[in-house]
Amino acid sequence: MNGLSILGTVLKGMAIGFLAAAPTGPSGVFVIQRTLNKGRWKGFFTGFGVTLSDAFYIFITMMSLKLVLGYLEDYRVANVVNFVGCFLLMAFGIATIRNNPLAKSKNVAVRKDSTGHFVATGFLVAIVNPLVVFMYIGLFTFFSLPVDNFSKSLQMTTYAFTVLGDVCWWFMLTFFINKIRNRFDLKGLWMINRILGTVLICAALGWFIFILSNQ
Repeated sequence: MNGLSILGTVLKGMAIGFLAAAPTGPSGVFVIQRTLNKGRWKGFFTGFGVTLSDAFYIFITMMSLKLVLGYLEDYRVANVVNFVGCFLLMAFGIATIRNNPLAKSKNVAVRKDSTGHFVATGFLVAIVNPLVVFMYIGLFTFFSLPVDNFSKSLQMTTYAFTVLGDVCWWFMLTFFINKIRNRFDLKGLWMINRILGTVLICAALGWFIFILSNQ
């Protein structure tokens, strides 16, 4: 694999991590409220805790895809994997549109101010959602990352940059929320979810048409 291919792979990994973290579900609302109540860096460390949970599920996703794609190389199986990934991406888009951050909003009482506490609470809020694995399967399949064919070093690189994409999202989100904290409205997050969900559904539909046209 040449340098440009490796660069493309790591950029795809970052995009997966970024897109997976972006929809504002319970974890996102929790990080935003922590940022508003305690400041940017407390919010970021809470988001980093969410990233640690995501890192675990990203690892599960990559190992699962490696096993499936490594043992089943028939082109019909590849088509099934593509269709399943397409379906998961569309379902993820629909769920994102329907997700209302306002309904999940609540005042969060913080008893401790240690960095470890913020990281731990972010992790615990996110780790109870194992369904995120299906979202990662859809994104890895959409971006056509053949993790079963990667060397161990490239697998680790892809994994690291996917996690980095996740971290980048929380860094940007907490920076943005901190800047507009006096004008912030959770209704804006609902609109962001709708826009992002629509983009994901359109991508899934385009992917579906592409798969059919190459049968």
